[in-house]
Amino acid sequence: MMKKVHIITYGCQMNEHDTEQMVGVLHTVGYKLTETLEEADLILLNTCSIREKAEHKLYSQLGKLRPLKQQRPDLILGVCGCVAQQEKEQIFKRAPYVDLVMGTNAIPKLPMLLESLDYLPRALELSEIEWEDESRNIFRECRFKAFITIIRGCNNFCSYCVVPYTRGREKSRPSAEIVAEARHLVEDGVLEITLLGQNVSSYRDSSYGASSFPRLLQALNAIEGLERIRFITAHPKDLTDELITTMAELPKVCEHFHLPIQAGSNHVLHLMNRKYSREWYLDRVHRLRAAMPGIAITTDIIVGFPGEREQDFQQTLSILEEVRYDSIFAFNYSIRPNAKAGDFPGQIPDEVKNTRLQQVLDLQKQINLEKNSELVGKTYEVLPEMINRRFPETLTGRTRTNHVVTFKGDESLLGRLVPVKITEAHPFRLTGQLIA
Repeated sequence: MMKKVHIITYGCQMNEHDTEQMVGVLHTVGYKLTETLEEADLILLNTCSIREKAEHKLYSQLGKLRPLKQQRPDLILGVCGCVAQQEKEQIFKRAPYVDLVMGTNAIPKLPMLLESLDYLPRALELSEIEWEDESRNIFRECRFKAFITIIRGCNNFCSYCVVPYTRGREKSRPSAEIVAEARHLVEDGVLEITLLGQNVSSYRDSSYGASSFPRLLQALNAIEGLERIRFITAHPKDLTDELITTMAELPKVCEHFHLPIQAGSNHVLHLMNRKYSREWYLDRVHRLRAAMPGIAITTDIIVGFPGEREQDFQQTLSILEEVRYDSIFAFNYSIRPNAKAGDFPGQIPDEVKNTRLQQVLDLQKQINLEKNSELVGKTYEVLPEMINRRFPETLTGRTRTNHVVTFKGDESLLGRLVPVKITEAHPFRLTGQLIA
């Protein structure tokens, strides 16, 4: 009889893909996924450490799980991912009822760690392993979309960021292995792949030389049956003219670029150690739009960084107005372990951060609605991804530009590229009509 595992995932697409790998590995040793906490034999929290709030969510969730663990001492409770890599033994001290702590690079060791709990009171694994072919033993909930990790870690050491300390230095996966996995996925019915990495644009493979990421895109574009290629995230300093030209030339690369600016002021960008200027960034945006008219550009914004003056914040607002992003992810700055900015002078009070964040969100919501309104009456190719439970007989999917569209349609359309005419605009989604 198979045991059951429930996994709670926090954070980015990298964490989502790590969860897919954990479910696949666990399936090989007799576990199946359950959505119900109470019937799980194993509960794993796959954590994120980018924002302080995500870390608080972990310990809050552990507190909620404590009564369940007390009722069922045989329940195995584990913490995985970035907070596990960062906190290490501290998790056992703060939550002594946790059985397992596993870092970001130890997923293949998960079955061995569970087995060790038969004779050890708890298990801790933080070591790195060699990159394995992750196409094996992966559980993918969606049959026509898939993630492929191409690079792990980061070498940039932005002063606010914990990633180099939790995910390690950049390690690129062999390009031949990536292409082989993509071919295998297409044979299984996948239409769209998303290439993942903390910094995909710095991907390097000795077989492809210095321009490896553009050439990797070219190799993937040649796969018959693959319809869409996405990637996330790219660092602005690595956005070369070659990459822009390659994207424009390849029909399967979607017209969407997530280009994190973080702040609109050169003063703050320097403090952040971002290695580019506002002027360089705006030039990249101009070149992207010149090469790919209609491309959607999205970004990340951090407000309240140490030393952010009012004039710096106003420049962040002005970058929103100048670029007119299709959407943004915006956050208050929070101190992260090991990241240098925690020791910077000029820490901003929470009330100032909150006020500035709300101004950013309000301005972007207005821009979202204005930009989405420009799409009304136009027809776009949409890949329906799910049944929308809020509205009867309605599906939700994405355009090539990553806009979310809801439209009337039945389940048979899931995983099929269909034309949809946009009929209504909302700040965070579009409504459309299927074109027969």
